[in-house]
Amino acid sequence: MKGNAKISLLPYKIGLLPFVFKPLSQPTNGDDLPDFLPFSVDVDLKTGTLVQHPDAYVSRAISKAYKKGSELSGMMDSSGIGKEYAEDFVVFLKKMLCVDTFNGFKVLEIGCGTGFLLSLLKNLGADVLGVEPGQHGQEKRFDVPIIHDFFPSTKIDGKYHLIILYGVLEHIEDPDIFLKKVSEYLLNDGKIVIAVPNCQPYICSGDISMLLHEHWWYYTKETLYNTVTNAINTNICMSDSNFGGVLYAITTGPLFQQAYVKDMDIHIAETEEFCSRIQRSLNIVTQMLEDAYLKDEEIGIFVPGRAINILSMIKSKEYLQKIRFFDDNPHLHYTYYPGFPHIIESRKDLIENPPESILIFSKTFGHKIKMELFIDLPLSKIFLWEDLFNQCDPVRDE
Repeated sequence: MKGNAKISLLPYKIGLLPFVFKPLSQPTNGDDLPDFLPFSVDVDLKTGTLVQHPDAYVSRAISKAYKKGSELSGMMDSSGIGKEYAEDFVVFLKKMLCVDTFNGFKVLEIGCGTGFLLSLLKNLGADVLGVEPGQHGQEKRFDVPIIHDFFPSTKIDGKYHLIILYGVLEHIEDPDIFLKKVSEYLLNDGKIVIAVPNCQPYICSGDISMLLHEHWWYYTKETLYNTVTNAINTNICMSDSNFGGVLYAITTGPLFQQAYVKDMDIHIAETEEFCSRIQRSLNIVTQMLEDAYLKDEEIGIFVPGRAINILSMIKSKEYLQKIRFFDDNPHLHYTYYPGFPHIIESRKDLIENPPESILIFSKTFGHKIKMELFIDLPLSKIFLWEDLFNQCDPVRDE
């Protein structure tokens, strides 16, 4: 090594993180799926996207989980936040397509879950079809046709005006090949519509709560643009969601000049900075839990699904003895996350038997939750996502 040449952190091995794919009736995934899997991050040198480093063992576990029926929190449904996510997406579609109804539209949704989003579009006049490998797509709850298969499927006939990928692209190991295949099912004036989590705030702050083994890609506006335009040579229009931290994108037509990914060194530096900040974030959370443990005080973790990654990295496991898990999602109540013996309680449980402190692990909904809890629990100490993970600017030259 010459001079002060920098040693790259990438790929960066975070270690073993919980393998979450559905709510559990006991604190383990059982004998056929591991409770923890290795996780490493890297940067894709074509698009600048932060990625989960390929791992064959992880891939096999994910495939098995999909066949069993992945039920990650936030799935679109007829109640709760799943309903609000779906309705917000429909508003985006209407705005971008300049329509009030979808009469005459043929719509294909890949990874349609229960089919709730398709049911909303069907009620607005669309001719809909879903593709879903998980068992929850076979429940026939919303009276929409769903092919029980992975995409691409020989059971799909014809071409479509709209192909929806909501919460799908981040799950795909090779999005280039996937998007090219999706585009084959478009009519000449058809459009692909994409929704992915906006990972920019988490990358900037070193918050690993965004990491899920099912997610291979962690998009920002810039890297989502790079990914789509490089894969299928089409331009896209992007927008932030009005509900939740989601990025929306819709294809708008041919890209007449090949997209050029700028500042790859900056993307690498941002990813390496994310890796460096992980330890700082871990130190902050560890110190708070240690203080509570030494004072023999309980700490409530609100939205624990966003906390379990960093909690699994805490070496002094006795600090976890005084924590309790709480969530507003009724689908999660009195269930477990793999490797954690803490049952997930409801907000009613929290109010009736409050801990001394509450950590709200939600960037998107944290302020709303805090204001509501403050009314019912004025004596509790309540800490927000921002108190744990300081915001930062991307690593860029002005």
